[in-house]
Amino acid sequence: MKHPASTKILSIFILVALCCFTSCSSDDEITQEAPADEYVSKAKTILDGNIVLSTKATMSGVDKTHLADGCPTKFNFKWNEDGTMTLSLVDFTVGSMPFAVTFKCKTKFMNLNSWEKDEYKGSGWIKFQGKDGNVTTVGEEAADNQEGSGASVDGYLNVLTNQIEFIVNYNLMNVRTETFLQTIDKNRINNFDAEFAKYEKDLEQWKKDHGQG
Repeated sequence: MKHPASTKILSIFILVALCCFTSCSSDDEITQEAPADEYVSKAKTILDGNIVLSTKATMSGVDKTHLADGCPTKFNFKWNEDGTMTLSLVDFTVGSMPFAVTFKCKTKFMNLNSWEKDEYKGSGWIKFQGKDGNVTTVGEEAADNQEGSGASVDGYLNVLTNQIEFIVNYNLMNVRTETFLQTIDKNRINNFDAEFAKYEKDLEQWKKDHGQG
């Protein structure tokens, strides 16, 4: 015969579990919805064409860009007729990376879930995600998507402040590029060559300072 206290505890546990399940299911449904049209329109204006962002490239968690501010990286953002956005990165290689990476992936915009809203506070935040992006290391143009490649994009954009943050996981030798939280400055594209040259100069000094020159 079950003790009344044990029965009560079991009932409470089941109730909490059901509430959590219902909450999670509801949260998943919300995040699959497209953001408000106003936010999507702003995103299309912000993420358009070539944009230079500071990025860290890692292999197995080891920073290959070495410098605290990362490396200036030229990403391309292109919107498609189906409402998705294609994120591209061409012939990317920095620091001690052993090869260049070309990446292209279609991404979909959606709402933040409740946990993400706790991390990205304030109005204007939306997220973009993509999977099965195409990766090549031989200098060829990558297709939009390659089923089963496993490469992915997870990012966040604030359409009111122009802040952005995203990670590209290439599913290749544990390589990732981490574009840490920053405000988009579209004027950086006009000074990209000079900015990248300065990065390479600073990187050479870093190597000398760390006995790698």
